[in-house]
Amino acid sequence: MPKLSVYFVRASLVYMGIGFFLGSLLLHHKGIPIYPWTWQLLGSHIEIMIFGWTMQFIMGMAYWIVPRFTGEGRYGYSALGWWALALLNGGVALTAVAAWYGYGPLLLGGRFCTLAAVCLFVLLIWPRVKPLGGFAATHAS
Repeated sequence: MPKLSVYFVRASLVYMGIGFFLGSLLLHHKGIPIYPWTWQLLGSHIEIMIFGWTMQFIMGMAYWIVPRFTGEGRYGYSALGWWALALLNGGVALTAVAAWYGYGPLLLGGRFCTLAAVCLFVLLIWPRVKPLGGFAATHAS
């Protein structure tokens, strides 16, 4: 497994743990109220679980599994992947903090970082995406 995939998966597992903890606080508060501010964690919990855990795990697995090039640069220009990893983690952190405190400009900045990360990752993966072999040959008219 390439190092970039390892870091994507490790970061996703950290976010999974944080998201499960926040979810357990929310669930506990639903049954036995703890603190009145607990429901403010809902937006952060959703952000962390969707983009921090799930999306980051998918990106790490895609970088590893999508067909590789032959030769030296098997995974493409990996600097794009490292930038995507940094921007995605920064975007998730900014958006989670903004959702907790209800601060709109920070939320917009976090979403922009997340969008930039996804765009960079698409630029990295797109040259490696190939059509299923033989489809055109077997269905030619």
